[in-house]
Amino acid sequence: MFQYEIKQDGEKAFILFEGSLSLKDSPKLSTDIKSLIESEKIRELVLDFKNLSYLDSSGVGILLRTYSWTKEKDKQVRIINLSDEVRTIFTIANLLDIFQLKEET
Repeated sequence: MFQYEIKQDGEKAFILFEGSLSLKDSPKLSTDIKSLIESEKIRELVLDFKNLSYLDSSGVGILLRTYSWTKEKDKQVRIINLSDEVRTIFTIANLLDIFQLKEET
């Protein structure tokens, strides 16, 4: 099961992920992320993967689109609390160099 929560703090929006992100969850998440990035109030998007146990190729696609959208709008995206399981996927997909990663907030 996958779920996420969005919190805003000033110019930052935090998305806290939980569970396993797969194709069926991608459309709504993608829409919500795009809306946050298009918001004039948000300058930085922080993705918290502390409780994310897995993401498939559609999840990787969302991350790449998120990166592209934030660059187009001159905003930032950052990933925090990457679990060991998801770090392995990031390593295989060569995503570690693209995103600013931090272990803790």
